Amino acid sequence: MITLQLEIDISEDRRLTIQLPENCQTGKHQVVVVLNPEDTSIPTLESNPLNALAGKIQSFAEIDAVAWQQQLRAEWD
Repeated sequence: MITLQLEIDISEDRRLTIQLPENCQTGKHQVVVVLNPEDTSIPTLESNPLNALAGKIQSFAEIDAVAWQQQLRAEWD
């Protein structure tokens, strides 16, 4: 398997032509194209909808999470 990572500009006709290296054998191959837009910004905590649920489950409000984890780990010993 050969992995090529190329940076390209997509033209108006949306055609992609790739010159493969000499070590690529002729014949049938499976090709996967992944389009990764240039904007690779890291999502912030505020943009994650799951963070809106943090602390909302009332049944766990009175539990000390660290103590609970330590108790679980003590059971493994």
